[in-house]
Amino acid sequence: MKWITALEPFCDYHSFGFPPLRSAGLIAGARLSGFDSSVEVALTQSWWSMTEQAKETVIIVHGTFAAPRPGLSRWYHRCEGQSATGDFIAKLDAALQKRGSQARCWAHCSQSDQSFFWSGENSWVARTRAAAELGQYVLKLRNDGWCCHILAHSHGGNVVLEALPQITRAPSSNGALGKIVTLGTPFMDTMSPIRERIARNQRLPIGLSWTALFSLVLWFAIAALAGIFELTPVDPDRFVLFTFSTFTISFLVPAFVFLILFSRSRTEPALNRAYQMSPLNFVAIGSVMDEPWQLLHYIRNAPNPMAPQKNLIRYLISSMQSHISESRQIARIYEVKSYGDLKLVAKLLLGVAHVFWLLFLLPVAVAIFIVGMIALFRGEVPSAAALTNVLLVFVSLCVLCFAMLLLLTRGFGPEFYSAFFAPFRWCAYRVGAVKGIFRDIATYIVLSRGWSVFLAITMGLEGYRHQLPLIEQHPSGVLGVAYERMPEGAERRALLTRLIRKSAPEGWRAWCKALIRRRIRL
Repeated sequence: MKWITALEPFCDYHSFGFPPLRSAGLIAGARLSGFDSSVEVALTQSWWSMTEQAKETVIIVHGTFAAPRPGLSRWYHRCEGQSATGDFIAKLDAALQKRGSQARCWAHCSQSDQSFFWSGENSWVARTRAAAELGQYVLKLRNDGWCCHILAHSHGGNVVLEALPQITRAPSSNGALGKIVTLGTPFMDTMSPIRERIARNQRLPIGLSWTALFSLVLWFAIAALAGIFELTPVDPDRFVLFTFSTFTISFLVPAFVFLILFSRSRTEPALNRAYQMSPLNFVAIGSVMDEPWQLLHYIRNAPNPMAPQKNLIRYLISSMQSHISESRQIARIYEVKSYGDLKLVAKLLLGVAHVFWLLFLLPVAVAIFIVGMIALFRGEVPSAAALTNVLLVFVSLCVLCFAMLLLLTRGFGPEFYSAFFAPFRWCAYRVGAVKGIFRDIATYIVLSRGWSVFLAITMGLEGYRHQLPLIEQHPSGVLGVAYERMPEGAERRALLTRLIRKSAPEGWRAWCKALIRRRIRL
């Protein structure tokens, strides 16, 4: 379409002060500029001259986080007072009037509270609910004889897209559905899988009922033919077997045919059926520099950067090894010593101490514990004197060993004392690694599934049961939609305006805006 090339001379950029991500970034920054001209031209094509409409209105569908608030005037509201000539609505109405169009923004509204709005939540449920409300809203106007043109910004375009099957149902004798223009919409087809599931669920009981009918007819036909040709067994046992066999065959054959037909059946998209009933005048305007589209498009197509490269078992083994290695490194930071840090004589004495501990003290402790458990199991309670004697002997041995350790530490330094506990630390590292298995399992699940959860939250698809849809600049699955990229000159000046709004002081900002308004090329 050649009319998009006429946009550049009309570019006059203003800012509403919307945050970039909440206002479709680049496109929102140029809402009253290049895209104003795009909307003007899109709504005033030769399509206007086909028939002169007496009642024409432009419905504006806002995007995410742009719902009305008390005491706050939004960009899609009609302003009153001195600033009324500079708002979006007034500029678009003036442009439509200049081009001889009868359409006006919210022409059907006698009061401002009759304009359409939705919650603006970043949720597919909220957008679906808004689509149902928009469909009823437009149908009512068309039934009243209004020709409805729709201008949608950001996720408001998805609201309009989901509402198309409903808003195209009005009889042709009523008000026509005019031009639909979307600005910077990151299109995502969330409803096609849902409609396909609904259609399959509706076809299933109908198909099963036909299968049951054919099965009964086939069964009676087989029974009748068997009776005519005297093939029915006389023996009761054979008769039961014959009846069961014919009944099974009569139901299995139609069921098998039904499953084949049902698995191959496909439902035509509801949007394309709507297009066939009422051809669409749908124009999607966007830019590859638009921040929300870039964000959603690239994170949707990017692989999971956190996904583990191993299965769960290998991941747990690797995590335990990593935990042990990290514990050793932390111990080295605290200057903990081991056998490798001692000299030969110290190593030999340390080995003797560990052998004495393992072959004498540890078996004694284990034997005392086992004997005590056996006595308790048999109901024999040892006397207090016996317990005291055993404990005194064990404690005395431990104190003796510890005194010897301190004497050796006196001779070989604190490194000998630290190295004595190396076997105990070795066991503690393994026990700590085993204790972290449940934490590692939870980490593995988060790394494997966390990216999909993040995507669902970012795209507003929490609770969505189907595969996440692709992010497109125009709905490729809908017939009759034309896509136009923002003109290069308008895109360049929109980027400059956004840069000025973010970084320039107030004086320079006003001066640069004045230059842009005068169409001075920088």
